[in-house]
Amino acid sequence: MRFLKQLQSLSAIVSVALILSGCNSSSTKNSFQVISFPPPSSQVIVGGTVTLSATATSSLPVSYASNSTSVCTVSGSTLTALTAGTCSVTASQPGNATYLAALPITIQFTIDGLPQTIDFQTVTPPTVGNTTTLVATASSNLPVSFTASPATVCTVSGDTLSAVATGTCTVTAMQAGDATYAAAPSVPQTFSISNSGQPQAVIFSSGFTNTMTTLLGGALIDYAGSNLDGWNCTNTPGVSQCGAGSGAGSSPATSYAYSYYQTYAPITVGEYEGMSVYAPGVTGMSTTANTSGVTLNGQTTISFTLNTNPEWVTATGTPNVMLELTMGDLYNSGGACNLQMQTVFAATGGATPTVYTIPLSNFNLTQNCGNAGNTAATALAQPISRLDFQGDGGTAAITINGVTSNSNLNVAAAGSNPAVYPTTVALTGAITFQ
Repeated sequence: MRFLKQLQSLSAIVSVALILSGCNSSSTKNSFQVISFPPPSSQVIVGGTVTLSATATSSLPVSYASNSTSVCTVSGSTLTALTAGTCSVTASQPGNATYLAALPITIQFTIDGLPQTIDFQTVTPPTVGNTTTLVATASSNLPVSFTASPATVCTVSGDTLSAVATGTCTVTAMQAGDATYAAAPSVPQTFSISNSGQPQAVIFSSGFTNTMTTLLGGALIDYAGSNLDGWNCTNTPGVSQCGAGSGAGSSPATSYAYSYYQTYAPITVGEYEGMSVYAPGVTGMSTTANTSGVTLNGQTTISFTLNTNPEWVTATGTPNVMLELTMGDLYNSGGACNLQMQTVFAATGGATPTVYTIPLSNFNLTQNCGNAGNTAATALAQPISRLDFQGDGGTAAITINGVTSNSNLNVAAAGSNPAVYPTTVALTGAITFQ
């Protein structure tokens, strides 16, 4: 009897164990899951929406919550951008009978303001001691502010520009944006301040962008070659290298453009190296019609700022640079031809930015397109479409008014290994006729 009771007791224990074992095997969550939450792949702008695309390794649906509801909100998987700023969103998956809850993932990304532009009306330069009202509007209708430099030439208070002294003045229109709009691209204008009765300056270039154009849309073209590479630089390793660049700088006055040419052996016959700067909106000379340009009206000088190459200066003393004016009117006798005027000047500024002001009377008419009736005066009455700044030497040298153009033919740059023989033409700031 006692044995029977013991057997019944043992059977009950086994039954309970089996029940517990079955319960554990059917209810324990033993599967992990992970969320992948990439940020939006495209720009998110105020007022726009984007679909969030987080996924869980369990394939269970993911939910979203905005952590910055003043900047962005979420409904389902759709995010709406409210204001510019940083948007933070958390993706969650709570799990189910099989999967444990996933670790929430939070991402942050930028909500960009709506784009805006500035319409800055052309400034009529005041004469010294006078003022003019600046007019600019933003497409956002937000207020536009102005800066003027240098203060020794011009100042601005609100929208009133005051002319302090003669010189080159740059006024920039700006709009910083707000919670809805991004900052607008600044719009500069550069012009000359003169005394009453003097002709106003004509702006050929107010400065340079970082895409080989002037701020006024004129193209920049570089060219170079020597007898070492068949008079046509092909960037052949160990023979010659050439190139060009430009940069917007911190203001039109500090923007720059340059071209260079260097060889890996002394030049024995000759070299040419230079850069073309085109008039506002001009990208090349037409061979079938007249080319636009800037037209002079009483201006008698050209003014620009040149940075000379320090190796060139050290190697050969003062470089003499040739400056060429190409006129816009086309002559078709014997082929497409444009009048050209040239001068050669001494770049005395060394390796520092130096302003040069050259009388137009120093230019000789060097290409008359086969018409003996063309003179310097008739040439300057035409639009000026292109300026060329060149460093020429050897057989390519040009002599005008007793000054001969030159470049670095055979002196290596200090410390170069292997030796290179460089020539560079570099410009900064505005080019004006005054």
